[in-house]
Parts: sequence; structure tokens; C-alpha cells
Amino acid sequence: MKFPLEFIDLIKEYNHGTADPGTFDTKHLKGRSFGELLDFNLDREYNILTEYELIKDRLPNNVYPFAGDAGGNYLCFDFNKNKIALRILFWDHEQKFHIVDDEIVINDEVNDYEQHYLDFVAVNFTELLAILYKPDGDDDDAEILYDGMDD
Repeated sequence: MKFPLEFIDLIKEYNHGTADPGTFDTKHLKGRSFGELLDFNLDREYNILTEYELIKDRLPNNVYPFAGDAGGNYLCFDFNKNKIALRILFWDHEQKFHIVDDEIVINDEVNDYEQHYLDFVAVNFTELLAILYKPDGDDDDAEILYDGMDD
């Protein structure tokens, strides 16, 4: 599998960094947080491989996390079309549920990954970077992951 070159360049310079601006919208939700890139230093306890091991049973095949937010959710590359990462998806760690007669009901699913929301974010990594925005009234002084990244 191949990561996009823009992503590889970002990791080389800003491994485990955060984005500013760092807010994006998914197909169904507004105002999600980019959080921070997963750590590619494999000698560290929590790196991209250990993070993947924690959630791999709850992800569909060929979907891999590359950034996490403070709430335990992940931005993921989708390698299902081919072995080059294309779509960016947002994986929500909360289980799917409905409310029936004031009770929370969680459906039994054959596969664990079917119990979690996976929402479309962008067609590729370049588009993800282009759609990041700063919410109105946000004066956060977060560490800058990139600044516009003009081509």
C-alpha cells in the first residue's frame, strides 16, 4: 500500500503534529477535529501500528487510521479502491444505536466494524488539507502542522 506523497512529506516534517486550522466537516457532521497525526516513531509505545492494533477489529478491511482526535475517533485512509490511499474517512468510536421507548438499542452485527460510524470526509489527502478551517471565535494557539501548503 502507498501513502500519498503529500502525507509522507507532512509526516517527515511534522510527525505526531496537530493542524491549524484543524476543523473539518464530514458528510453528516460539522465541526470535527483533526486532532493530531499518529506517531510514526515505531520505538515509541503509542505509534501508528499500536493505535491500529487497538481498533483494527472495529475497522473494515483496508481502512487505516492516520490521525486521532481527543475523543478517541480517527481519520482514516481507505485503500479499498486500490493499493493507493484515496478517500479519507472519519471513524467514530461510539457504537451505532437507536432510541426505542426511551431505551438505547444497539443492533447485533456480524462484524464488529459494522457497529461503528464511518463517514466520508474527502476524496483524497490533498482535499482534506484544503477543507480544514478555523471555527468562528477560535483563538487557539495550537502548534502549526502546516500553513496553507501551497503547491
